[in-house]
Amino acid sequence: MMGEEVAYVAKPWFWSDQYDVKLQIAGLNTGYDQVITRPGDKEGAVSFWYYQGDTLLAVDAANDPRAYMIGKRLIEAGKSPERALVADPATPLKSLM
Repeated sequence: MMGEEVAYVAKPWFWSDQYDVKLQIAGLNTGYDQVITRPGDKEGAVSFWYYQGDTLLAVDAANDPRAYMIGKRLIEAGKSPERALVADPATPLKSLM
C-alpha cells in the first residue's frame, strides 16, 4: 500500500460445530514438542496450546471462544506468551497479549 512489497501469508484457522462442542483451531500444530492444556472459564471449556520450544504454533479450543481469539491474535502477531503463564488458569487470557 505504501510502495513496500510484503507478501501476505495467511495463518490457518478452522472451526466446526460437533453436537454440543464448538471446535476452533488457529495455526498448525505440526512440529510441536509440548502441549499445554488450559481449562476454560465455563464447564466443558478447554484449550490446547501447542509449542515448539518457546514458539506458539497453534491453539485448539473446545467451547472456549476467548482462548481461540486470544490464541489466533497471538499467532497472527507472531507473539508467544510464556508457557508457564498459559498453563496457569489464574492468568487472565487477555494479559497474554
